[in-house]
Amino acid sequence: MNGSRTFRTRPGAFLRALCILLSAPSLGSAQTSHELVLGREIGFVSTGLAFHGLSLLLAHNNADRQTPMIDIGRVPGIDRVATRQWSLAAHRQSNVLFGLAAAASIAGGIVNQHGERPLLPVAIVAEAGLLTSGLTNTVKELVRRPRPYLYNTDVPSSAYRSSEDYVSFWSGHTANLAAITFATACMVQRSDASPNAKTFTWIGAAAAPAAMAYLRVRAGRHFPTDVLTGYVVGALVGVVVPYFHRSENRPH
Repeated sequence: MNGSRTFRTRPGAFLRALCILLSAPSLGSAQTSHELVLGREIGFVSTGLAFHGLSLLLAHNNADRQTPMIDIGRVPGIDRVATRQWSLAAHRQSNVLFGLAAAASIAGGIVNQHGERPLLPVAIVAEAGLLTSGLTNTVKELVRRPRPYLYNTDVPSSAYRSSEDYVSFWSGHTANLAAITFATACMVQRSDASPNAKTFTWIGAAAAPAAMAYLRVRAGRHFPTDVLTGYVVGALVGVVVPYFHRSENRPH
């Protein structure tokens, strides 16, 4: 009863215990290349949540503002190809790809642990995803870029969604998937996996968000510059977050 009261009244104690549990080495296993530290995890999670909160505030304020002008003349030449794209199939495929690629990436990270702290890569990938999605949603509301399908006269007005029509920059699907796959690849790179396994992981990490970028443009949901920027941002976050989780107990 006293222990239950402690976890209810002191949430920091629960988070501290969770970090210890995830970081506790398995009996007879080798040292891992990454670790969790309570203060650092609070920092990453708090930053991600802060960005999400800011994005919600901006979205609320933007609801009463005038929508941006739809003028094809203001679309850069590199992006105009997207204004002729529209595919519900590509949109659905991008959602399926996200789920499959994210699940495969996380599963690969767990398997690569060989039973040693199997949930540690899940925590690191989750932090990368939370930070990327929060930053993405905030920038979307700050920029308020119209989606490509608004310029396409072949797209029925029934496809329009007031909460989705002006959040084109940058691509959340691409950024979030890149953060997940690159975070996993970085952790595998610092492990004792074989060179072939590391190469295969990096190929998959780079190819999955690239395929996502194509599908999002084909679906008429994003411009090329949206997906390119999302790819770079997601990849950077996916590299940086695991970097700050490197274990101090072994050289890298």
